[in-house]
Amino acid sequence: MNKEKLFELSLKMITELKQEIIDSDVMDCGPRLELVEQCIYISFEHGIGVNSLLVAGLPTQAMILLRSQFEAVVRAYWLLFIATNHQVSKLNFSYTFEEQFESDTCPAVSEMLDKLSNADLEAKLIIDHLCGFKKYHLKQLNSFVHTGKQAFTRNVMGFKSDLLYPMLGQSNNLITVAAQIMLKHTIPDKQYLINSYIEKYRPCFYLEEDADPAMVDRVEKYYTDGKLK
Repeated sequence: MNKEKLFELSLKMITELKQEIIDSDVMDCGPRLELVEQCIYISFEHGIGVNSLLVAGLPTQAMILLRSQFEAVVRAYWLLFIATNHQVSKLNFSYTFEEQFESDTCPAVSEMLDKLSNADLEAKLIIDHLCGFKKYHLKQLNSFVHTGKQAFTRNVMGFKSDLLYPMLGQSNNLITVAAQIMLKHTIPDKQYLINSYIEKYRPCFYLEEDADPAMVDRVEKYYTDGKLK
């Protein structure tokens, strides 16, 4: 499948999955789930942005947005499982002018993931997936955000397709991870739809079996040898 067709299919998947949630009967769980839902829709829009930037030939900018998409998904799980009622209340707002100048006291993504990992949650497999994303990608994505070495390197070297397609797939993986929260809270529970979306739009995702085993081994050696932490 050529690049343009793949991106078109990816956007179709995101739109369809988002509409599935919108059309569903979601439980009324108060302000906590309302904030989670906002996080999820923000992550969906970030995913659309990643797709659109890749189509426009702006992969560095897509990397930066992928970093934000990841944090939006982690924030959704943190809000659902970990955040105190006080922290939830701090995120509610009255649309006042003064609120623009208030400090954001939410924890950083690493702290949120640590707390999620240390909790005995039903969503452990998802949390493990998010921790894996952090381990393998967050340092590089942060470099793009802060115009660090990765940004300079890729500005000169560019991106080959073997880097762009996994980026698209990782973004779409985050879309399904985000969607699973809301589908869990629909009546009836629609989590089962996630697998059907992955099957229907398989080229849009980057799954474990898509990874090059030799490259996986090469990366793992950096961690096992203590070169990366």
